[in-house]
Amino acid sequence: MFVCTMLCGLWDTAQGRRLHLGSCEVNIHTHELRHHFQHIRQSMISGDDHKGIRLLRKDMMHSLQATESCCFLRQLLHFYMDKVFINYTSSHSLHRRTTSVLANSFLSITKDLRVCHANAQCECGEDAKLKLTGIQTTYDKLDQASGAVKAIGELDSLLEWIESFQHH
Repeated sequence: MFVCTMLCGLWDTAQGRRLHLGSCEVNIHTHELRHHFQHIRQSMISGDDHKGIRLLRKDMMHSLQATESCCFLRQLLHFYMDKVFINYTSSHSLHRRTTSVLANSFLSITKDLRVCHANAQCECGEDAKLKLTGIQTTYDKLDQASGAVKAIGELDSLLEWIESFQHH
């Protein structure tokens, strides 16, 4: 029994966790995302010059309807790839490599979400659009470098929200 539990646990780790975002199901390796993020987390938080501003409020993300979670995640990951990671610059090679790995992981996730979107399993309601517009508006008020550091530093909130959709 113990061996089966250990092997099943390792299999889950290798396969990622199945997330149920409304009627869309995707595998996301949240543990890997967290592992990479931990390398730069403290640097991002200490480099955040706008600690009084929040882009990713937990209450805002958790108040989304489950049916809109797929669309919101898809659009939020695109926001990170198109605005945040592309505008992030650092003299630290580890930080550049880590954000590159995270961006590539986000790209992979969006490909899976695109399939759900194409199969009409990824509803884009007004609530998801408004929340994403709010995030982008707040981000755009910051200069590009500060906004990128802030957004990357808040990945904890995004990962926690994603993990809330895991079914063990």
